[in-house]
Amino acid sequence: MKLLRPFTGTGAIFFPVGRPPVGTCQFATDKCLATCYVNDPSDFDQETRVPTCVKQAVYRAVIDWHTWDLVRVFKRELDGLQTPILSWFGSGDCLEKDGDKISRIVEALKKAGVVQMSFTRNRDLWECHKDVFALTIEYEDEATDPTAMYSIPNYEKETSVMYCPSYEVRGGYCGPIVCQDKDRTRPELTHYINCRICHRLKMGCFDRREP
Repeated sequence: MKLLRPFTGTGAIFFPVGRPPVGTCQFATDKCLATCYVNDPSDFDQETRVPTCVKQAVYRAVIDWHTWDLVRVFKRELDGLQTPILSWFGSGDCLEKDGDKISRIVEALKKAGVVQMSFTRNRDLWECHKDVFALTIEYEDEATDPTAMYSIPNYEKETSVMYCPSYEVRGGYCGPIVCQDKDRTRPELTHYINCRICHRLKMGCFDRREP
């Protein structure tokens, strides 16, 4: 069984969708669950159509396997996918009870030199790894850290606004078709969604800088 699936230029971890005990979206809003792209992933690659039984098996492996065994598997599978980027939560999220284990894996992957990114609604996980995760919030006034990265869903347009209170994030929109800068006078920062391009251009999730 493969633990990672190709997704927007990354190797992504897909966890079960929905609130526990069915899924891992413990902190999701009702609107988030109702409009989640996995309900109709037609705008994304067919690889996002991951069966629920596979997501459950991947989740159990991540929680049950030894941390360094997971790191070795992740690195091997990223090589096979020809991407340096591991994306947490291609679907699902981090349950409160799993925060310590996920955090240990994140730290081990950092030591192994693996680039990581994702959105999460688990505030404790985000607090520990603000350099990796953007915290998904509903409104700008929920952004409590002036230097951290946030993701604000636009459910109607099926995009997320990348937001930092201290500066305008390059490539401010991320969605199923394009990543597009809020300043549309810079067309080189508009591209089909691919995290490797964002990583190279230091935009979107990867626009991390001192305010």
